[in-house]
Order: sequence, then structure tokens, then C-alpha cells
Amino acid sequence: MIKKLFILILAFLSIVSCKKAPKETSIPKDLSKPNIVFIFSDDLSFRDISAYGQKNYTTPRIDGLIEQSIRFTQAYAGAPECAPSRGTLLTGKHVGHQVIRLNSSARGFEPLPENTNTFAKMLQQAGYKTGVVGKWGLGYSDTSGNPLKQGFDYHFGFLTHYEAHSYFPLVLYENNKEIYYPQNDSFDIEQMYSKNEYGDNSKFEKHYNEDGKLIYMDMEKAAYAPDLFDKKASEFITTNKNNPFLLYFTTNLPHGPTIVDDFRQLKDRNDVDIYAREWGAMVQRLDISVGKIIDKLKEEGIYDNTMIVFASDNGYSMHSPKTVKSGERVWLDDKDLANKGPFKGGKFGVFEGGMRIPFFIRMPHQNEAKIISEPVWLVDLFPTFASVVQYPLDEKLDGFNLLPLMAGDKNAIPSNRFMYFYKQNEQAIRQGPWFAYREHPNKEVELYLIEEDQEIKFNYASVYPKKVEELKQLMDSEHIPSEWYWNPGDTQEIFKNKVKKAKETGQEIKKYRPNKMELMPWEKSK
Repeated sequence: MIKKLFILILAFLSIVSCKKAPKETSIPKDLSKPNIVFIFSDDLSFRDISAYGQKNYTTPRIDGLIEQSIRFTQAYAGAPECAPSRGTLLTGKHVGHQVIRLNSSARGFEPLPENTNTFAKMLQQAGYKTGVVGKWGLGYSDTSGNPLKQGFDYHFGFLTHYEAHSYFPLVLYENNKEIYYPQNDSFDIEQMYSKNEYGDNSKFEKHYNEDGKLIYMDMEKAAYAPDLFDKKASEFITTNKNNPFLLYFTTNLPHGPTIVDDFRQLKDRNDVDIYAREWGAMVQRLDISVGKIIDKLKEEGIYDNTMIVFASDNGYSMHSPKTVKSGERVWLDDKDLANKGPFKGGKFGVFEGGMRIPFFIRMPHQNEAKIISEPVWLVDLFPTFASVVQYPLDEKLDGFNLLPLMAGDKNAIPSNRFMYFYKQNEQAIRQGPWFAYREHPNKEVELYLIEEDQEIKFNYASVYPKKVEELKQLMDSEHIPSEWYWNPGDTQEIFKNKVKKAKETGQEIKKYRPNKMELMPWEKSK
């Protein structure tokens, strides 16, 4: 069956080997433009899935998909937080080049500019119907970042990041129309934010009955976001089953603040902290969503003509207490779920813990698993999708087409290819076996052999000075300065001046918060 997979991918490659496919080239009709379903989870940790080592519960539908997929064992997001990760994914450009650099700039949550080239626009031009269901996070309806202006024919779900924190929303958006859910008015999301660190979370146990069912909300009446997203995704598949389509399913599971309809496999695990039980049950709810999508594709008879991509937008995010002295985030592995993986750091940081993600692709007609250990990242998906649909790219992207690598060509991606990451002053580069890190542009570059040292303990900078200099030059040159974002080397004073300029010139971007909240908890403390 693996041989058949290679033949399938090579069939794709035979079409895209030239900038434009010659007229005489053909492959079976059902392979020429496969449907694309991209399941994009939110803050899913490396060991949240049972096929990735989770021992406290199972994710059978995701595991079953992995058994028919190409699994990338060294996969990276484009950034360690939501907005820039989604921006790099959609544009095929890393955070030093694309417009969305961090979650927020001095102006606020920046929208994708009008002239942005996204893979959704590319797929539209290739004849695809395109839909995004779930969390968008790259622009409100009245901005250039509106998903309907960025290549999507259909949108349902949240538009902004903070709004997507609610699993019982008061409002969602469908093609710019506001859909209200007054039955969720009793949901007090603000109290949920106190569960993000270790501590006594026993007060939240009263939200569930002895069978592990949520009683805080009346689930027969409430509008639960995962249920709504599953329904809209299913409808989109049915509506577009006779045309090639892209379904970008951007669930907000399992992003906190945590709350879940049912503890499922963890209902009797009273030895597990309430926060961990909710998180694990939310991953199980994600598994249900994946199963529903697979079942719908099979029901409509299009499963074998569908390319399915699964990934997370960044790495571990469950525990981020700060030390008293430095304020540095110390990402503790969850004591119950042990879902962080063997990595240093976590979300909002450029170490492996914040960047490494679950990532796999199931090609049409694939029925067996394959493992690829070469480093890849989500930035590679734009050129890969372009190759799949035979669309010639005129723009230089920072990603590489993964199809040759998936077909067995280990030399398909150049050995000097690098991945660039940053968060404010921190910068990092992954290149081949190397991981280079710089805390600040005025600090020395540290060098690690990441395949041997996943915890990043042994700095080889003094042993390989030429490699250090090479990667330092990339750090210095790859980051195009941004007018509004924090650039590496900026100070608090520089950024405050940017904020001041935004206010004085009337360029502040309004923040939309969940469920009538006026301020987020961390905004109140400022």
C-alpha cells in the first residue's frame, strides 16, 4: 500500500514538474483536484493524542487517521502563539517576512492586509470552493482581514482571538452576519480564567455531576461551540461534495479557559486535577469532531478523494507560572497528563516546547502509515497545496513543497533550508540538526544539536563557531523591521512610543472580548 502511495504522489509530481502542466499530461480524474480538509487544533500539546504517547485516555478517531497518514516526527509551527502561526500558515512566509508577527502589535490585533496572498485565495483561483469553520483570528468583519476577503467563500465561527476563548458564545459570525445565542447568557467565562496554573481548582468540580456531565450549563438548551462547528463543517462538505473544496476546520479545542460537556474517559479519575480532566476531555471532544468529519466524507463518498491535514497552531500551553525574580515563564509539565513532551519551554517561547507540534497528512487513497523524520513546518503547506492542485506559484515563499519528500525523496528539501522563529527579543533558527537561540540581539548565539539534545542543555557554540556565525547572520538579516510590532532589540520605551503613536494618530484597533467582558483578567491588572 505504501508503494501505491508513492505512485499517487508521483502522479501529482508528474503534473507539477513544469511551471504549467502540459495539456497531454493526465492522471485519473479523481486525483487531479482532491478535496482538502485541514483540521487545525488550538494549543494541542505534543502528547495530548494517544498515538503520540498520552496514557490517561485514548483518541481513537485521530489515531485511526494517523494509521493511514504520513506522520512528521519533527514538525514545527511557524510561531509559538495563535495569530502569527496562522499568518505564516496562510501566507507561506515566516514571521520575519509576513505581516502578522505576534499576537498583538502596538495598535492591537492586526488584520491581514488586503493584498495578502493566502493559500485560500490560491485555491479559489484553482477552482476550489473554500470554507473556514471555527476560530479565525486574523481580522474582524469590517477590516481587510475578514476571511471573506482573504480567500474564503464561506465563514462560520469566531473572528477574533479573545472571543474564541468562550465555548458558550453569545455571538458567532456567519458570512458577516452576527448569530446570537441568548441561551448562553448565564455563562460566566471570567471565572474560568483562574485555572491556568497549579492550585486548588476544587471549586470547579461542582460544575459536573457524578457521571462527569456538565451541569453548570443546561446542555439541552445551551449552544456549545464544538457542536455548532461540527454541524457547519458537515453542511459545508455536503453542499460542496460535487466540487473540489477546501474545508479549513479551525476548532478552538482544547484552548483554555477549560470547560467541557462531558469528562468521558476521565469521569472516574478523581485522582486527576479538575483542570487536567477538563483538558483531556476537551482533547477527546476534538477526537469526536475528527470522527464526524471522516464519517461525513465517507457518507458522501468522497473520503478517498480527500487530502486530510491535521496540526496544532503551537506547542504546550497548560502551565506557565512565572518565577518571582525574573518573571520568566517556567513551563511545567502537567503532573497528571504528562502531555508536554520532552521539550524545554512552551507557548509564547521559541524553544522546542512552544514550537513542536503534532502534524500529519493523509493523502487520497492512502491506507497505511508512513513516518518522515526530516524537519518540516506549517509554512510548507502553502507550496504543497499549490503543487497538489497544479497551481504555478510566481511569488517566492519560505516553505517547500512536501510532496517529493512524502514520495520518498530525502533530498527534496535543501540541506541548508532553515526555519526562523521569534518572540519579541528572542530569536531561534532550526537548520538540519542544528538549533540556534539568541535571547536578545546583543546576546551571544547559543548552538544545540537538537536531535541529540531535545531538552537543550548542551551549548556547542564554542565548538562550532563557523556555524554560529552563519546562523547569526540569518537572525540579523531575516527579520524585516515592522513599524508596529516589537522587533528584536526593541526596548519597552521604543514599544511604548509605538503605542503612543497609535493612540495619537487614531490607529488603535478595537479588541473584541468574549461574552460581554469589558476587560480580560490580565488587562485589569495593568
